[in-house]
Amino acid sequence: MKVCHVINTLNRGGAETHLFDLVNKQINEGYLVELIVIGPDNSMIISLENEFSLLNIPIKRLKGPRMFNIISYFNLFFHIKKNKFEVIHSHQPRSDFMLYYVRKFNKSFRWVVSIHGKYDTYLESTNFSNVLKKKFMITLAQHWEKADAIIAISNSVNDWVIKLNNKLRPTIIPYWIDQKNFKPQDLLEENISIGFLGRLNKNKGIEDLLLVFNKLDTENITLKVGGYADPTYLRYLGSISTPESKKRINYLGYVEDRKTFYDSVDLFIFPSFSEGLGLVLLEAMSFAKICITRDILPMNSYLTEESGYLFSNNNEFLISLNQAIQDLRLDNKKIKSKLFNIEQMIKKSSEQTIFPMLEKVYHDE
Repeated sequence: MKVCHVINTLNRGGAETHLFDLVNKQINEGYLVELIVIGPDNSMIISLENEFSLLNIPIKRLKGPRMFNIISYFNLFFHIKKNKFEVIHSHQPRSDFMLYYVRKFNKSFRWVVSIHGKYDTYLESTNFSNVLKKKFMITLAQHWEKADAIIAISNSVNDWVIKLNNKLRPTIIPYWIDQKNFKPQDLLEENISIGFLGRLNKNKGIEDLLLVFNKLDTENITLKVGGYADPTYLRYLGSISTPESKKRINYLGYVEDRKTFYDSVDLFIFPSFSEGLGLVLLEAMSFAKICITRDILPMNSYLTEESGYLFSNNNEFLISLNQAIQDLRLDNKKIKSKLFNIEQMIKKSSEQTIFPMLEKVYHDE
């Protein structure tokens, strides 16, 4: 089968990481795969272009300012027409938007849309950005009606899609998780390293984490914060930490080696306000990390009180954090029970379980 994936950029994020895993699997299964990238990568964030290039697949980059350049539409249309792809699989809103217009003039391929998040629920820096995004998503949800198949990466995303447009019926297919990293480490008695990983912005809940960390008895406790942040926002984050907390916080910037990061922490915290799936939380669980996350969908469908710790507000956040630290230090039986439940969930998210679901979407008529 000849497949072309279309995506906004190759800057590493949940959608891009999943796409890399998917393309790698498709190649191993004998698919002919190409990749179209509609915009330039952000130089401040790690790109996966080298990783994709090592797969020896054609990568075409459209020129111009993303989806608002008419030349990009012509390039996309003629490239698809020339190569006669059987399936075009688009990822992320800009790519979906462009494929909608190409589709008007070329119906020779099966168009599959993957919806990787609840795009208009992510908190932006300005109210204008939030309003504009919501209006755009109402239009895009109507465009999705023209796709042959829609994939939602979680039940939460599925519900959000249907709320936008009740004519749509997505197929729910989550990301798969590497199974080989689940190797529980010996528990520490005193020194606890807390980890956070993700792009640093308000939506990821990093401000709440820092405010709660201020109230923590930080003796023998450190916080590692991994992820890119705008320099202005990074200075703001520094301003909300107490002098004592700052001494115990290490900002790592973008983390390229995820394994080294997860191996270096004992407790992982994911306080995001809105996610499509929360891949970084699943990654942490796949590395056998005890986790704390906000008690909202979809995160609480993967992590429960039986496998981790949940919170709804900052008071509960502090209680959960203190409880997790105490359990890591004193309650080996409780931690082992949570790790067992984490492992059972991870096993349900294997490549062997999920890839056949994607294949079915590709082949269904």
